[in-house]
Amino acid sequence: MRPKVAEGLLPGGHDVAFAEIEVTLARIVRDGRRRKRGPARALTATVIVVGKPDRLVGAADALEQLGEAGGVRAILISEGEHTAPVARVTEHAIAICGLAPRYLNNAVAALRLSSLPALVWWRGGSVEALDDLANLADRLVLDTVEPEAVWARADTLFERTALTDLRWTSLTRWRAAVAHLFDLPQVRLGAAGVRILTIDTTDPFAARLFAGWLKSRLRWTSAVRIEIRPGKPLKSDRSDVPTPLTSVKLTGETMAISLGVRPGHACLEASVDGAGAEATARVVPLGDGTLASLIGEELGVRTRDLAFEQALVTAREISA
Repeated sequence: MRPKVAEGLLPGGHDVAFAEIEVTLARIVRDGRRRKRGPARALTATVIVVGKPDRLVGAADALEQLGEAGGVRAILISEGEHTAPVARVTEHAIAICGLAPRYLNNAVAALRLSSLPALVWWRGGSVEALDDLANLADRLVLDTVEPEAVWARADTLFERTALTDLRWTSLTRWRAAVAHLFDLPQVRLGAAGVRILTIDTTDPFAARLFAGWLKSRLRWTSAVRIEIRPGKPLKSDRSDVPTPLTSVKLTGETMAISLGVRPGHACLEASVDGAGAEATARVVPLGDGTLASLIGEELGVRTRDLAFEQALVTAREISA
């Protein structure tokens, strides 16, 4: 028996056999163009999402929210034991549930738009299949609940594609806030005296990645102690500003750098005390941290991120 497409995934789509996907897509696009009496939406990339069925639903919703700005063909695949599962098709998305991992590479090669960049959004699956899939990706975005297994293969993946992690994207404002503080002369002078990094977090893996970035950028030795303290998620009446960190503090011999989420959870406050100067504080918006916003940001990147690669290699050595 062929598996059904996950409930809630591409509602309103058409269930078809794999061999009929392209024909069905062409018909849906043609019919849609007739109804709208206008040109078809231009596509800019293929986004291949791999994960469990429930994680595919969230990804499909995020890509749908990108709307006209996204302009992507979405291929959503969950793994199973089937060689020819039923597919669900809409105008710009294809969902396949229960596909045997050994056929994942072939399915993606057949369905991606070869003339456009391909981004693989990895939300979980067999890491053995990931190695081959990376060869088809212009960019590979990791987004797993437990990333240890794929982080361990990062060195191989670096050689095959431009690799990143959605946790890294969620840390953009935090990294920018720290980088701006290091524009201050007193901070640069006191950086060598940092002895303790303390991070309060709702996601220890994101905290390790942030700590790995600082350690690799500032070339810390084992003399700098790293403390990661897991905690409960922030409670907020806003759902568009989730953040994996709640506070960060760098304590040194002559100064202390602090970052924390302000009441209301919409802004990040960064401050410096000591270093022979008056206390300095800066407040920046955390921005939209929704899944749609994060993956939309990644769609705008095409090149390797060496800072991320170094941060990830260092993060693997840090315990939480």
